[in-house]
Amino acid sequence: MKAPKPLSTRLRFCQRRLDNQLISYTFGPKPSAFITPFFEPSTLKQRILMLQKSETSRWAIAKYGFATLLIASLFVFVAACEDQSKKDVVSKNPITISGQIFDSNDKPIPGANIVLKGSQTGTSTDANGEYQFNVPGNGTLVVSFVGHQSIEVPVNGRDALYVRLAQPTDGKPSTYWTGTPRIPKHIRNSNITDLLDRKPVDDGNGKIFTMVEQNPEFPGGMKALGEFLSNNIKYPAAAARAGVSGRVFLSLVINTDGSIQDVTILKGIGFGADEEAIRVVKSMPRWKPGIQDGKPVRVKYNLPINFQSTEKSL
Repeated sequence: MKAPKPLSTRLRFCQRRLDNQLISYTFGPKPSAFITPFFEPSTLKQRILMLQKSETSRWAIAKYGFATLLIASLFVFVAACEDQSKKDVVSKNPITISGQIFDSNDKPIPGANIVLKGSQTGTSTDANGEYQFNVPGNGTLVVSFVGHQSIEVPVNGRDALYVRLAQPTDGKPSTYWTGTPRIPKHIRNSNITDLLDRKPVDDGNGKIFTMVEQNPEFPGGMKALGEFLSNNIKYPAAAARAGVSGRVFLSLVINTDGSIQDVTILKGIGFGADEEAIRVVKSMPRWKPGIQDGKPVRVKYNLPINFQSTEKSL
């Protein structure tokens, strides 16, 4: 039988054991760190309430989805509006547009009208059928000439537009294209006396319009005008001897009483034809004046007169 350990030895052993337990309790892992406090009153109440809640209905899910889709659509719409507004700002900036106007035989038309739709702003072609002026990039041009089919041409930011105006007898519509002209550039006529400025001109006798709501009209219309020219034009002897034919382009002002003044040649063919065209125009009867805002106004008008060795007509 072993003798019992001294009391001091047993006390030291107990002391070391107690010290180890205190150290382990102080610096070791807490038992509660690995246990879910399911039975704590606050946590238990929350879990019971969650278990009692009903499942989200399909209608609620659909509402949430519709709201999300609506918000996304609004974002897209706002972005599109901002983008369009930027485009509109750019498109409304003025640009310089130029080009040429031709007839159905690919011959340049002097004095053709090119007007910005919805305004009185415009210009006219010179003797080579060319034009140039400033327009909004998103505007529309209205191109016209007496005896030809008018056409509306959208600018769409382009700086060059070329137009071919058809006559009613051609059986085809007027057309336009962009880029470079399809026929060579013609030499300018040295006998030009007037390259029309299509802005209204005030000469002291009242403003002269270039575009009006109702154009001046020869008594009886275009058919009567053609008959008048055919019956009154005398083919110049010099032109007959030289075998010269073609069209003389004139500019004239038709006053509020229908009288004619300021007859000038835009493009002539010489050999006495230019002088004969002026004589015939000055001998015309009074026209029906142009109308603007319900009142007669003075209008600058362009007129072609055709000279043929065997037939003289408009």
